[in-house]
Amino acid sequence: MDKKKLPVGIDNFKKVIENDYYFIDKTMFIDELLNKKSEVILLPRPRRFGKTLNMSMLNYFFNIEDKETNKKLFDNLSISNTDKMKYAGEYPVIYISLKDIKVSSWIECFSALKNLISNLFQTKIYIRESLNEIQRKNFNDILMKSENADYSNALKDLSSYLESYYKKKVIILIDEYDTPLVTAHSQEYYDEAIFFFRNFLSAALKGNPYLELSVLTGILRVAKESIFSGLNNLTVSTILDSDFNYFGLTVEEVEVALKYYELDYELEDVKRWYNGYTFGEKLVYNPWSLINFINKNALGPYWINTSDNALIKQLLDKNDSKILDDLKAVFSGNEIEEVITENIVFSDLEDVDTIWSLILFSGYLTYDRFEISDITEAKTYFLKIPNYEVKSFFKNSFIKQYSHGKTAMYFKMLEDLYKGDIERFQYKFKELYLSAVSYHDGGDSEKYYHHFMLGLLLTLGDKYIITSNRESGYGRYDIALEPKDKKNYGLIFEFKIGDKNSISEKAKEALTQINEKKYDISMKNNGVLKIIKIGMAFSGKDVAIESEID
Repeated sequence: MDKKKLPVGIDNFKKVIENDYYFIDKTMFIDELLNKKSEVILLPRPRRFGKTLNMSMLNYFFNIEDKETNKKLFDNLSISNTDKMKYAGEYPVIYISLKDIKVSSWIECFSALKNLISNLFQTKIYIRESLNEIQRKNFNDILMKSENADYSNALKDLSSYLESYYKKKVIILIDEYDTPLVTAHSQEYYDEAIFFFRNFLSAALKGNPYLELSVLTGILRVAKESIFSGLNNLTVSTILDSDFNYFGLTVEEVEVALKYYELDYELEDVKRWYNGYTFGEKLVYNPWSLINFINKNALGPYWINTSDNALIKQLLDKNDSKILDDLKAVFSGNEIEEVITENIVFSDLEDVDTIWSLILFSGYLTYDRFEISDITEAKTYFLKIPNYEVKSFFKNSFIKQYSHGKTAMYFKMLEDLYKGDIERFQYKFKELYLSAVSYHDGGDSEKYYHHFMLGLLLTLGDKYIITSNRESGYGRYDIALEPKDKKNYGLIFEFKIGDKNSISEKAKEALTQINEKKYDISMKNNGVLKIIKIGMAFSGKDVAIESEID
């Protein structure tokens, strides 16, 4: 028996149903939406977790255009067994997606928006003849992308025209509302973008007498003060909440899909690669990766390769000691405790807590649980890497960051270190270091070189327990890598800084310090039999290394 085709990259609900693609029924999302009775609902979820398909489903369910044809799309789906079918085809719908507004300047952004809004009006051109003279001029100005067109009020005006035409209030669906704002921030035209979108969205959603219901999706909950000021009718449900959990795939849905495609024997590997996200009280899989895995019958990083991952680069560029310590922990499979900010303010991106919030909401980390402070009532979340796909991405990001294009050499250098071939490690490290560090990067700060080395070594987290500035013997070592397999080499690093003429002596001094202060005692007490001690001294782009194996 032929299996159903998989909807790889297809997010149009009608196309999925009419072409009999494999479909996981999420139509009870409609039931919950109508039961909640909120006028404006914002649903931030990570990219590629089914937002656009769900929004397309809402469009075909509610839309008064082609209502009889669209109703048939829901035959035999869960929603068809509820009383909510009486709402099917009962509303004029405005549906737009901002997911493709990713450009490098405000001029390009505004041009793309004018095209998008003009195309939206084109789909409603049948109502133009019912408008009065002033309304028709406004409609035509938008349609023709006139300089005099009122784009800020475009959605509100169109909802007014539709309400007058159908004598029914309007549903507004806005998919990926925050994509232009995230792009604007990274491309440094955020102030111009936020000024427009604050007016554009507020006009449509705040006190709009023609509005029945609005649903917005995105990745982030941009702070109300930034974009939704005065919008008192806004309900927000993020991945931290337990409602509207119709995004991602549940454990049961994945098991059924794998069984249908006769891949259930792969369940444990699929779980390791793509499971692990917590949305409210549910554990969910990444749907994009799961669908691509079934389609190709090959495990691989599918979701992680669908974005420019600028947030992670911003994280690594900080070279911050707390961030590196936290990444060191999650690389080793541990949790980190962070206070999560649900309302993202882009001006706060220098704040570490805000960055961790962005990373969580974007899907690069998930949370295991949270605790509420008895004193401040702040929520502290216990964050971790959700699965192997994301973990491999973090590793590759570090490799790209620290190898500076010499990836093969980077891998071989770490392999030499792992095998205890220190002479080959030193040779490769010096060549890599020469291209990775600028004369002006470190200066006289030992802290800089400590962070650099820690970042360089974090990708060994699968093989070692990596610690830094931890007490052992009679002092605190700089970095130690304790092997998880006690038969392998342990590694202890101590760093010094000096001038070009003194770094050789400084490296010897660092090695002597490891021995005299017995930094290896903790590792030996834990059963590690072989330990490599490495003293390193830096001066700009020059480095000296002294080592011995105990």
